[in-house]
Amino acid sequence: MDSELYREVYQLKKLIKNDERFLALQKLDEKLNQDEEVMRLSYQKEMAIVSYEDALNHFGKNSVELQKAQQNLAKCKLNLDNHPLVKEYYLALKKVREMDNQINEKLFQDFKLNEEEK
Repeated sequence: MDSELYREVYQLKKLIKNDERFLALQKLDEKLNQDEEVMRLSYQKEMAIVSYEDALNHFGKNSVELQKAQQNLAKCKLNLDNHPLVKEYYLALKKVREMDNQINEKLFQDFKLNEEEK
């Protein structure tokens, strides 16, 4: 790679890191990692995953135990996903992903045209 391309990539990296969408996501990530309720809900979900995996390994597909473990996992995931801070995080993440998609589209549009011509 030539040095001009390195400079341009570095400039793009700086622009992304200073973008308000990216900064908002970082701030929310810090809040999530410090929020005790979110940590508790996340831990409950992780324990529900372990219980579900155990039930998968020890009981049949249609067993009552597996169904209960699956329901508990769904409930724990729903509780975590419905937390206001988690909802806000997912919204900010969506905005950053949209930005990433736009960047990818711009960077690789010529390659896509070439692929379509083949």
